[in-house]
Amino acid sequence: MRTYQSILFLIILHLFTLGKSQKISEDQLKNELHQIQDKIGSTSVVNTTIKQLKNIYRTAKENKYNVAFPIGTELMRTYSTLNNSEKVIEVATDLESYINEDSSPQQVSNMYKMKAVSLGDLGFLEDSHKAYQASKKYLGKIKDNDVRHYYSSLFYSNYSGYFDQSKKQPDSVRLNLIKGLEEAEKISEKESSISLGQKYDLIVSIQANLTLYYLWIIQPSEPRTAETYLLKSLKIAERRKISSLNEMNLYRTAGDFYFEQKNNDKAIHYAQKGLELERKISSPSGREIFYEILTEAYLAKNNTLEGKKYNQLLTKLRDSIRTVEKHSVNKVTTAIKKEKDKEKSNTVRNYLYIFFVLIILGCGGIWYYWKNRNKILQQRFQELITKIKHESESRKDEMEKHGEKAIKAPKTIAEETVNQLLSKISKFEKTEKYLKSDITIGGMASSFGTNTKYLSEVIKSYKNKNFNQYINSLRIEYITRKLYEDSVCRKYKITSLAELCGYANHRVFQTAFKKETGLTPSDFINNLKKETEVEVL
Repeated sequence: MRTYQSILFLIILHLFTLGKSQKISEDQLKNELHQIQDKIGSTSVVNTTIKQLKNIYRTAKENKYNVAFPIGTELMRTYSTLNNSEKVIEVATDLESYINEDSSPQQVSNMYKMKAVSLGDLGFLEDSHKAYQASKKYLGKIKDNDVRHYYSSLFYSNYSGYFDQSKKQPDSVRLNLIKGLEEAEKISEKESSISLGQKYDLIVSIQANLTLYYLWIIQPSEPRTAETYLLKSLKIAERRKISSLNEMNLYRTAGDFYFEQKNNDKAIHYAQKGLELERKISSPSGREIFYEILTEAYLAKNNTLEGKKYNQLLTKLRDSIRTVEKHSVNKVTTAIKKEKDKEKSNTVRNYLYIFFVLIILGCGGIWYYWKNRNKILQQRFQELITKIKHESESRKDEMEKHGEKAIKAPKTIAEETVNQLLSKISKFEKTEKYLKSDITIGGMASSFGTNTKYLSEVIKSYKNKNFNQYINSLRIEYITRKLYEDSVCRKYKITSLAELCGYANHRVFQTAFKKETGLTPSDFINNLKKETEVEVL
């Protein structure tokens, strides 16, 4: 019996030792991360590293290793390169719980910066701005001068995009780009912890963005200044080794610039060079732009054969991108809501004790708050009702304003094209096609017979909103009018109301409704019911 127990003990001990010896160490994970980073640095190919990064990220979290944070930020960077904003936000939200006093300030800053960019790309500008401020806070904690200059340059060059998206302080786009360029140029070229490749990657990227700023954003445009920055970047790309991704984006900028200047040969040249790099990197958004440039440039040269070829490729690509876009924003909205719910839960827990101590004194304040809140809600409700009653007059005034604006068409788009697009947008609104749940800017541009760049610029100029904000405003205007005119709709569940005006997710609908009206759907419906009861009495 003792012999049997001894053998059993030895077997268990052996299995325990074997399991322990097979446990991967933190140093092994660090080495694996460095190998992945070296591979990306030498090839710029990121789509093949996703699975490997996810595996070592999961292992690091399971073992509670500190290396989980740098692995997570590298995973975010990879998703960002592939334009997968949803995944960037998902990983960032997960990583926030791992921030502590020992966290690298540059990694934390960069994590928040990438999250901010992705939130902005999906139209969540308020949350994007908060993430940018969190990123900026950690910049000051970076001790190494060159590292601080590097991450500051990254921050300011990306922060410029926020001002372009929000249409706040337009000159801030240029100021932040210039500040980012100045920070990059401060990086030392002797014995620096930042490589020359990293430094000049930044400089090329920012100068390419300044090219687009002087070509499309500033009015009137300054093509000579734009070309100055473009030629500087192309010269650096010729003389120095920069990342394939950055080089591809530079050729995309060059293709756009020369097509706008009606130099179709150069536009085709740079678009073809960009496509060669895109085949290695696999960037659907970049491929879409190159196909668009090649289609329009070949057609402008009356080469219908090549123009038709790239137009077919463009249509096929947009169909596949549209399918992916359908499932993106709703998932991200849910993640943001969970994050805010978590913040709310923590706040409630932290202040619970204080709440009980001050509950008696707070009763008077609570009574005043609810009284004031109901007054504000009632005021917002009456303003909304007045808006609905005068809707037809408002629409007429809006069309007249659009007519005036059409005369002052942006120089980047022909006046005739602007007027045609405004006419199609008006028809789009009248036929209520915005109620389709799968509407995207790509699909809308395709149905209008134009490209996303032109359509986006016209919507920004004449509606003073980006595409997502524009669609949200139309849908909420429709459902508020429906609720006001049809008492039966007031009996519907929030989910049904969301579907009625084109939202696949009721949380997205509630968020959009509150943002547009200042009221929740429930507040608006309850006020409508109260008003109806008063009228009956």
